[in-house]
Amino acid sequence: MIQRIQSVWLLLAAIAGIMTYRLPLWEGILQDGTKKVFLGPEMLLLFTVIVATSVLALVTIFLFKNRKLQKTLCFLGIVLSIVIVILEFTQVEGFKSDTNFKESRWLFGAILPILMILLFMLAYGGIRKDQKLVKSLERLR
Repeated sequence: MIQRIQSVWLLLAAIAGIMTYRLPLWEGILQDGTKKVFLGPEMLLLFTVIVATSVLALVTIFLFKNRKLQKTLCFLGIVLSIVIVILEFTQVEGFKSDTNFKESRWLFGAILPILMILLFMLAYGGIRKDQKLVKSLERLR
C-alpha cells in the first residue's frame, strides 16, 4: 500500500515543509533602503514546528499498515500546518510593528504551509478512501 496516492501527497507535504524552512517568508524595505528578510529558522518555535511537521509527513508515509494511526497523524499534520501559518503571521506582524518599513511583502515561502494543509487533507481523504475499500472487501468475505 506504500504506492498509494496518499504517499505522494505526504511526500509533497514533507518537501513543502523543507522548502518552508529554506525559503524566505517575508521581506521589507526600511526607510533608509535596507532590505530585511524574515526566515523560518529565525524563530525557534516556528523552526521546531516546521521540522516536526516535515518529519511527521515522512513518518506517516511508512505507517500504511495502520490506517487509523495514519489518519490521526494526517489530522495532526493539518493542525501543525495551521499552527505554522499562525506563527508566521504573528511573528511577521510583530517584526513589522517593531520597525518602520517603507514597503513590505510576503514571499513564496509563506504560502507553502497553506499548501501543506491542502496536501495533508488530500492524504487524509486518500487514507479514508482506502479504509472504506478494505471494509467493503471484508464484507464480501
